[in-house]
Amino acid sequence: MSQLPRLTEADVVQFLEDHPEFFIGKDALLSDMRIPHNSGPATSLVERQLAVHRERNVELRQRLSDLLENARRNDQLFEKSRRLVLALVEAENWMGVQAALDDSLRKDFGVDAWAMLHFTERQLEEPLIAIHSTERQRTTHRLFKGHRAICGQLPASDIAMLLGVDSSDAKSVASAQIRGRDNNGVLTIASKNPSYYRSSMDTLFLDYIADVLALRLPQIPVG
Repeated sequence: MSQLPRLTEADVVQFLEDHPEFFIGKDALLSDMRIPHNSGPATSLVERQLAVHRERNVELRQRLSDLLENARRNDQLFEKSRRLVLALVEAENWMGVQAALDDSLRKDFGVDAWAMLHFTERQLEEPLIAIHSTERQRTTHRLFKGHRAICGQLPASDIAMLLGVDSSDAKSVASAQIRGRDNNGVLTIASKNPSYYRSSMDTLFLDYIADVLALRLPQIPVG
């Protein structure tokens, strides 16, 4: 008589995967099956399945909670952005632009410091800073190394260039270039926390505000 082939663990696994209904009606077998557990005594297959389902439910609830929290944050970000854009649209002069940015960035977004460098011949007051020197403009552009925005910890000299003022308290920054027709500059926000702005962060919001400024600034009267 020929000997039956020996079943391997892989054969059993494949059989159960092909026949997921195998244990239906075999309650006694399920109750007798024991599964060793690293953190305690063996449990029945049914108990183990229930535990797995509970763990998955906890994971799913956490994922749902994270999605809802992200949606809530996105709604808040949209509302804050909307208020800032409307304030910039309503600004009648450079003082209005400064007030709109300062009110939004400091109160709504809680930044520790901010500055807007504007490559122009106009005369502006901090934190709106006019950059007249062509060489200074080129040096500022080089900080971005071809990117639209930069984010994270930078050398103190680079932070000082982006903020244009005493920046000894600023330890991390996020900056986006303002790129318009004959209307260029940089919008920078800063934090005293070295790890607040990280190189891995998304700069979509800052890019968006920079785009709005690129469209709005040429409409602001001189003086």
